[in-house]
Amino acid sequence: MGKMDTKDFIIGAVVGSVVGAAAAMLYAPKSGQELRTDINQKASTAKDKTVEWSNTAKERGADYTQTAKEKSDAWTKTAKEKSAEYSQVAKEKSNALTSAAKEQFERVTERASGVANKASNMGDELAKDVKSIMDSEKSEGKKLAQQVVDEIEETKERLRADVEELKQEDLKNEEQK
Repeated sequence: MGKMDTKDFIIGAVVGSVVGAAAAMLYAPKSGQELRTDINQKASTAKDKTVEWSNTAKERGADYTQTAKEKSDAWTKTAKEKSAEYSQVAKEKSNALTSAAKEQFERVTERASGVANKASNMGDELAKDVKSIMDSEKSEGKKLAQQVVDEIEETKERLRADVEELKQEDLKNEEQK
């Protein structure tokens, strides 16, 4: 069900009053002339009240409409002011952050340039040291590789001997069977 508003209430009250007054008149023990006079008076009273309530409702509706328009205008104005204010603050903060980032980038660039110069100067010495270490490690690696090859050969020979021994045992076991 929808909500009941003032207009629906007023219409219901008027209709209820008219029906109630009419029912009371019809059941009252009066003569026809008196009954018609009472009905006309009650109808006139109901009409006057209906006009009065209708005028009151129209006045209040106009007041509410005006109030709503004023509030809407005030809210719109406030929203525009706040929007402009926040936009300005955001712009200022953005400019400050951009400036700080540029300054930091310049500092990093200067430091990186200094490090590059130092690295260039140290590059030749470092290259010689690395070559010497690589030659030494290469020689040690060859020795280690030869040891591994020798151990593999020894293991291979032991495996062959073990396989031969197992074959011999298998032959003996089959002969005994």
